[in-house]
Amino acid sequence: MDEFGVRNLRQAVASVGRDDLIQLCQELLRRPGVSGREGDVARFVAESMRSLGFDSVVIDSYGNVVGEIIFSAEGPRLLLTAQMDHVDAGDVAEWSKYPFGAFIEENRIYGRAASDQKGALASMMLAASLLKRDRSGALQGRLFVAGAVHQETFERVASKAIGDFADPDCVIVGEASGLLLERGQRGRAEIRVDIFGRMAHSSHPEFGVNAADVMVEFLSFLKSRFTPPRDEFLGEGILVLTNLFSSPSYNRESSQREARPDSSAIPERCTAVFDRRLLLGETLEGVVRQFEEIVDEAFRVLPELRAKVSYPVMEDRCYTGAPIRGSHYAPAWTIPSDAPFLRVLSAALEEAGLCPDVSARPGFGTNGCHYAAERLLPTVVYGPSRRE
Repeated sequence: MDEFGVRNLRQAVASVGRDDLIQLCQELLRRPGVSGREGDVARFVAESMRSLGFDSVVIDSYGNVVGEIIFSAEGPRLLLTAQMDHVDAGDVAEWSKYPFGAFIEENRIYGRAASDQKGALASMMLAASLLKRDRSGALQGRLFVAGAVHQETFERVASKAIGDFADPDCVIVGEASGLLLERGQRGRAEIRVDIFGRMAHSSHPEFGVNAADVMVEFLSFLKSRFTPPRDEFLGEGILVLTNLFSSPSYNRESSQREARPDSSAIPERCTAVFDRRLLLGETLEGVVRQFEEIVDEAFRVLPELRAKVSYPVMEDRCYTGAPIRGSHYAPAWTIPSDAPFLRVLSAALEEAGLCPDVSARPGFGTNGCHYAAERLLPTVVYGPSRRE
């Protein structure tokens, strides 16, 4: 970034209207947007971008909103992206403040997705509109701001659609980073293990094979066998059990057993779902093979073990009605600590009077994985609030 670019950034930071930014963030927070139901948020984002002077605003088939600002001449294409969706707020009564009230207390805005990532999205939209007002002609290229859908569930699919449209040269992801520049993220793979037993009446379990009992033994074996790989920067490729259920089972909503004549049966199937955080070079297929090898080893000490390893492929609908499909997989990525893009951003932040530091730890989440690991683009995570 040359001196003109730095000067423009500094002027943009200085001229950001605090009240305007707060109001925009509050309006975003007051619109719930669980993954797949972001329509109200998306329409507001699109309308706001048009009001803020974006040159074009596009809503794609999935419902991603991409605003574009075109500067005076051809140049780099920079993408700023933050998600519009959030996880369910759960029991609202458990919240100290209504999750969609956007209340302000002690200089903080409270609400579901304030950190993840509506605060960042509001900042990106307003900052881009201020840069649009530059009349010096020093800024060149194109600036894209994207509000992404389904980042909690199908982030690679949604991110690919944004990347295909914007075709960026570099990317800034608005994940919470405590306003430190973050230069990498662990990836993730969701792995499913199904263990099959043999049904029998619960009064005579000896006539069958209790899949849940076998699962308990397998989990113990897995814990003793699995050693997480480690990367000096990214940390450990940890393995976490995130879901466990058996069949026949209780209906979670009605607390009643599934309607079937053998309701007094021992479980014939038990399923475990794992979240495996990935390091550089690890792939979904490689993690599946690792699990299959552990299952083969476990069979030698658990002769009743019959198991299948897979990675779930999920399907859902977007708020637009479009189908969306994909696995819960994202590859890990880093950029060098001396990467030119990182140096430029650090210098620009310092010139703007903001903290220029690069974080010593990787970023939270996996929002940058498609851009950095699959499109091989210079990518940085930068956003307000702490990951905690």
